[in-house]
Amino acid sequence: MSGDLVPRRYSEKEAGRILRAAAEMQRAEPSAADPSGFSLAELEEVAREAGIDPAVVRRAASQLEVSRTESIGSALAGGPLTIRVEREVPGEYPAERFDSLVPLIQSASPWQGHAGVVGKSLTWSARADSNTSSLQVLVAAVDGRTLIRAEERLGGYVGALFGGVVAGGGVGAGVGIGAGVGAAIGSPLFMFGFPLLIIGGTYYAARAFYAAHVRKEQGRLQGLLDRLSARVSEVIREHDSDAGPSGLPSR
Repeated sequence: MSGDLVPRRYSEKEAGRILRAAAEMQRAEPSAADPSGFSLAELEEVAREAGIDPAVVRRAASQLEVSRTESIGSALAGGPLTIRVEREVPGEYPAERFDSLVPLIQSASPWQGHAGVVGKSLTWSARADSNTSSLQVLVAAVDGRTLIRAEERLGGYVGALFGGVVAGGGVGAGVGIGAGVGAAIGSPLFMFGFPLLIIGGTYYAARAFYAAHVRKEQGRLQGLLDRLSARVSEVIREHDSDAGPSGLPSR
């Protein structure tokens, strides 16, 4: 058995080059069905041949579509629809001390939340009464470090803001005033131009307001992570000191 040839193994970089080359070869074939790219079914087949579960490929494709949609929404809104900040602290936070972090997290949220502990991770979640925003905080101890992450989703807030200001105020007032005054003075230009001016103005005002809101929320989440990181580091030091150099509780 020792004389058998060991199958050639390819690194991730080599595998990527091979797949790119294969794609170019396939596109060059006269019978190639889609020279511009791959269908999801074709990607699943490539994954299956590589030993990757096709279901994982479908999830990755779904996440890509969500990311693309959020990028477009962020560009229109003037800021990200999801604010995500994270920090790593050396050492593993003791699971039995997770409860002491909940009041610190709750104090930074305008909404009442609930916490859950699974293994070495704490997840705290809250949602606005208006259902326009949600906040989730994760503290997880893994591989000798503790990850702290806070994520606030603002998609509902964006819809309410732009729907109320632009659709309600800009469109309603612009069309109403434009039609009334335009008809009174006999000016079709005013009738159609005034609504566009008002809609554009309210849109940019809402966009500026949302950008300022995002900056404020980013600052609030960064402040929360500063306080959590300090507390986590303090507890880890206390825990390691109590455990002693052998990792067992000192006497």
